[in-house]
Amino acid sequence: MSRRFWSGALHIYIPSLLMMLGQGMLIPALPTLAETYAVSGALAVQVVTIQQVGRFAAFIPTGAVIDRLGAKPPMVFGAFVSVVCLLGAAAAPNFVLLLATQFVWGFGQNMWMFGREIAAAEMVSAEQRGRAMSTLMGISGVGMAMGPAIGGFLTEPVGVRGLFLIFAGISAVILVLGIMHKAVRVERPKGNRSMFNFTAFKEIHPYFRLTYFILFISTFGVLTRTQVTNTMLPLYVESQLGYSPAVTGLLFTVHAVATFAIIMPAGFVSDKRGRKWVAAPSALIAGLTFLVMPFADYPVTIGAVLVFMGFASGMAMGSMTTYTFDIVPVHLRGQLQALRRSFGEVGAVTGPLIAGGVASVSSPSVTFWVFFPLLMGAGLALVFFAREGLPGKRAPGAPPPAAESVTDR
Repeated sequence: MSRRFWSGALHIYIPSLLMMLGQGMLIPALPTLAETYAVSGALAVQVVTIQQVGRFAAFIPTGAVIDRLGAKPPMVFGAFVSVVCLLGAAAAPNFVLLLATQFVWGFGQNMWMFGREIAAAEMVSAEQRGRAMSTLMGISGVGMAMGPAIGGFLTEPVGVRGLFLIFAGISAVILVLGIMHKAVRVERPKGNRSMFNFTAFKEIHPYFRLTYFILFISTFGVLTRTQVTNTMLPLYVESQLGYSPAVTGLLFTVHAVATFAIIMPAGFVSDKRGRKWVAAPSALIAGLTFLVMPFADYPVTIGAVLVFMGFASGMAMGSMTTYTFDIVPVHLRGQLQALRRSFGEVGAVTGPLIAGGVASVSSPSVTFWVFFPLLMGAGLALVFFAREGLPGKRAPGAPPPAAESVTDR
């Protein structure tokens, strides 16, 4: 194993596990949070909403910082913000101040998350990037899966303020590891460049420009699918079909197992066969699962559909980031990734709103059909119009990969 591999494991992969574990710990504590701050349960869950708003606000400025200073500064600053805000949350005397700390925490946490994605992608060659990103997403998923179990165990003895303090301690460890990290420095073009370049897509080679916009739509579809599934599947299973919450939980477990099972094979295929071999099947399979879901009305058949939906989710994890990384200019990777991700987050917000409206006038099952054209359209566009990004698999006449000089910093 190379020194760079062990450095990545210590300073990127392990902190990713810790950050997502800490975030997951807070999920089962939401009812206790409501009691602690004397608010309703419906109001308490808005902590999650305000965190998401903070994350969304962080994308564009973080992308600009990465293009100027590299991935390490936002990782260090983001971890520092996380520590301060979690300590503030533990001491917050009322719910309004708690919401303020969680908005800023969401901003800082996403700075760290976005920075570590770029750092992970830059520490390996293009031929290893798919596996690196799949590993990163898989480790993050494990942390998010373990977090609620640990949080559920700790909530009663330490309370929600104690959980915030524990998460602050975890974030402090992440901060120290980030400061110690010898980041990979990518030499970017010198000269006068604006900090925020909202027309950065014009610098993408014309050969790949349409592919970049297809990835825009694909990312929108991935995040829309995720949030629609999370919100509509429980309604479909429990309200429409009449099964218990326990059945819903078991179905989501099936989905999670299938997701984790495919992550590493998907990264291998991405690096050996090409980015399209992962990105396109992910969208097409997801579309087909949305088409057939309303016909599945028994737990066994719903579970079978969710196995394939999990495969689609696992293949999508990191694939859009890897694909984009291959086709955009080196000096604009941060901003162009941020623009794509920001557009995708719009889908995460609007998808459940549209689905809720459809479910209120029709049924939860119909919502899956509403989003079927989006997912299938993205998949077909990837198959027929997107250009392969993996350098070794590009078609004859495609531009060579952008030159970059990489050194340890």
